[in-house]
Amino acid sequence: MPRLNGAIRALEQDQPAFVTFSPTEIGNAQAVGDAGYEAIVFEMEHNPYDIRALRDCLQYLLNRRQIVQQASLAPAVTPFVRIPPNGGELNQWIAKQVLDSGVYGVVWPHVSTVEDARNAVAA
Repeated sequence: MPRLNGAIRALEQDQPAFVTFSPTEIGNAQAVGDAGYEAIVFEMEHNPYDIRALRDCLQYLLNRRQIVQQASLAPAVTPFVRIPPNGGELNQWIAKQVLDSGVYGVVWPHVSTVEDARNAVAA
């Protein structure tokens, strides 16, 4: 079974994984979806935390033609989110909410201790 995560797929094939950061804006999602990146990180640490905008962006990442051709709902560009709380802040609900919306991973900013990492993984 092929990997759904384009970044992991590229790295497993000893290829570079090209990833870009973007605010949660539909136009950016459309442009990145057709640009050949393996992944996109929607930047919500330094931009507004807007789960509706994130969901809209996830929809605009999808390429209907690619879905039919590959018989897979996985987007061509794997979506991640950098969330607002630092690693030490106990805001696990935010990680759960963005994962429930459909992103494939969470970037936890400023994780610098084992306890911070445990908090992130517990989410």
